[in-house]
Amino acid sequence: MKRTITSALLCSTLYLMPLQAVTPNDIKTTLEKSKKSPFKSIYKNNLYQPLWLKKGGLNNLGEELLEQIKNDKTVAPDLKFYKLYRAARKALKQKEYSARVDLSLTKLYFSYMHYLIRGSINWKKFDSNLARLAKKYDSTVAWERTTPPYSAKKILELAQLNDSFQDKFNQVEPHKFKYNKLKGYLKKYIAISNNGGWKTVSPKKSIKVGQSDPSIPLIRKRLKIVGDLNGCSASESETVYDSCMAKAVKRFKLRHGYKASSTIGKAIRTELRRPVSYYIKKIRLNLDRIKWSNPKENRVHIHLNIPDFRLYLYDGEQLVTTMRVVTGKRDHPTPVFSDVMTSIIVNPYWRIPQSIVRKEMLRHLIKNPKYYNRQHKYLYKGWGEGSEKVDPSTVNWKQYVGNKKHIPYHFMQDPGSRNALGKIKFLFPNKYSVYIHDTPSKRLFFRETRAFSHGCMRIQKPRELLKALSLYNSNINVDKMMKKLGTNKKTSLGLRRKIPIDITYFTSFVDDYGNLHFRKDIYGYDRLQLKNSTVAVPKTKNKKATKAKKIKKRAHKNDTKQKSAKGTATKHKATVKKTAVKKKKNDYDVVEIGY
Repeated sequence: MKRTITSALLCSTLYLMPLQAVTPNDIKTTLEKSKKSPFKSIYKNNLYQPLWLKKGGLNNLGEELLEQIKNDKTVAPDLKFYKLYRAARKALKQKEYSARVDLSLTKLYFSYMHYLIRGSINWKKFDSNLARLAKKYDSTVAWERTTPPYSAKKILELAQLNDSFQDKFNQVEPHKFKYNKLKGYLKKYIAISNNGGWKTVSPKKSIKVGQSDPSIPLIRKRLKIVGDLNGCSASESETVYDSCMAKAVKRFKLRHGYKASSTIGKAIRTELRRPVSYYIKKIRLNLDRIKWSNPKENRVHIHLNIPDFRLYLYDGEQLVTTMRVVTGKRDHPTPVFSDVMTSIIVNPYWRIPQSIVRKEMLRHLIKNPKYYNRQHKYLYKGWGEGSEKVDPSTVNWKQYVGNKKHIPYHFMQDPGSRNALGKIKFLFPNKYSVYIHDTPSKRLFFRETRAFSHGCMRIQKPRELLKALSLYNSNINVDKMMKKLGTNKKTSLGLRRKIPIDITYFTSFVDDYGNLHFRKDIYGYDRLQLKNSTVAVPKTKNKKATKAKKIKKRAHKNDTKQKSAKGTATKHKATVKKTAVKKKKNDYDVVEIGY
């Protein structure tokens, strides 16, 4: 009995005793055991005092760090450092306040700050993939980026002086490209996911206004969840596709980069099959891209987003003008980079790159050396407009086929309405030899996906951009320039006020009216970057493709089934081809959100 009472008193006494603080000696001893610890100098400068713990628990910095990670919605649970976070929480819950835990919190801090400042994209692997694509396409494939100008070590030192991180975490976040608004939508979509997301739905056929379909209630619910269904009074169980819902469908399509038709067709069915997790990962990826974008903020600037196929000219936060853009094809992608627009050329010559001569012109030149004369594309000895002309009939074009033998001549197209650059060219000299220009092919601006060029950016309203730039350049006389556009005489004009330009690749962004948008991954960069990070793009199940694979598998076992499968595949291809021919090019209304 006496022994039992003594044990109880001892336990009670130990419970009431204050927990021991981590000592500098504990920290030093633990660091000496770890030969490769990268934090030795940090602790040494701090006289081996713990950075995050105090007697009985966390200090202010430790509490702020864990609270920050807990509330940061950009953090995906499958990120590597999140395991450190959970382990730290578990140790603290068990009241383990040791040198080991303090060192673990230091590792957590630097891992989290690396993510907060730089994101989770593995740029080294992505660069190697770009190099592989460049070799495959035999063209320039580039994505320039700016290393975020922040140091986790310096931020920690400042936090130690103030005994608080204060707004340090917020300060390292980007201020361009509506980062905070996009982050706000991420929180919204995570909340949607936490509430069960939405049911994926794929109607078996296209639905037009006035028609009835059992999938309409689910589609209506999806539109309501994402905020496109506003002011519609139809009940949730209503199966008729009404005109109010049609407006929501148009808005949904526009936000996903499709033309604003009211028909619920193939395009919208693709999007309706995607789970909420797909969009969450897409938003997180683009938040990471913004972190590596050009951080310089200029009052007057141009932003051109490749997947959006659109150019924007801003004066501060005010949108001055916007227009559609045709960008590079998948095998001739427009590079991602920032530069400064310095000059404008009216009635430009087009100096045709040798890559185009080899890939596209040689076959015609061999058959008819003067084939391109009718397009006012002439052969010269040099690049200057005054260079000596060469008769293409005197050149043996066959000698340049199938090799990289240097062609000692240059093709140039004279200024005029048929010139591939149109009537105006906007220059920002760069190593990729790309620029913004007019085009005679106006019909391409009415396509949904506008990736047709060899890397340069064709704009829909070059004259409007010229007028807008004149607001900031007093040396641009619009009336005189318009008169010169009526001629075929080349005129160059330097900009007194150089205009910064950012050419980006954002497949998720917030527009100037606060709407969240998603775009197609036209160059496949989303998949490459997510593949190289800790997140993977979810593959949308394609029932037809799955069925075809099963048919093909069974066909290998049975010759009869194999012949049947081939016949079915041929018939399917013919049907697809026939449908594509029948489809009209301009069977949609062109509508913009807020433009």
